[in-house]
Amino acid sequence: MKKKIIIGIIGEQAGGKGAAADFIRKHYGGQRLTVSSILRRTLDSLHLDATRDNLINLALVLKKGFDKSVLMRAMLIEVENEDSDLIIVDGLRMPGDPDIFREAYENSFILIYVTADQRIRYERSVNRGEKVGESDAAFEEFAANENQETERLISEVGKTADYTIINNGTAEELEEKILEIMKKI
Repeated sequence: MKKKIIIGIIGEQAGGKGAAADFIRKHYGGQRLTVSSILRRTLDSLHLDATRDNLINLALVLKKGFDKSVLMRAMLIEVENEDSDLIIVDGLRMPGDPDIFREAYENSFILIYVTADQRIRYERSVNRGEKVGESDAAFEEFAANENQETERLISEVGKTADYTIINNGTAEELEEKILEIMKKI
């Protein structure tokens, strides 16, 4: 296996995971892979919308029907098939998810937890409208989504991260924090 640096990014919805990955790529190159891309391709094949509920339901069905690490094993294969020496894996969220990468890449795997206050994340979610129905969601619906099985343990897994970023500020502040971390890697 070719020596790669794998940066796992974990965080709640609209916390800044994608922006953090984009800043890493902007300054250091590399390839960004998302767990949701596996789910989106599957939903697309089934001619179903990639709503938050559909993404969550599909992930739960796959984990129940196969095993809890089925998506991470698929992601590990995608990582191994990439030519880039720097891979950003976005979408780790459950206990055990980072372990597959830690076992395969040992010290070449770095986990970054990107989080922000819930109200800030809600406003970002509404403004970006990344997933179907996201821009129309009420705060209560957004908060309820965080109690879904795939979401509620993110902060616990985040406690195992090598680095934590509180992303309550501007994009420029997030970029600065990412650059500080990358200098240490």
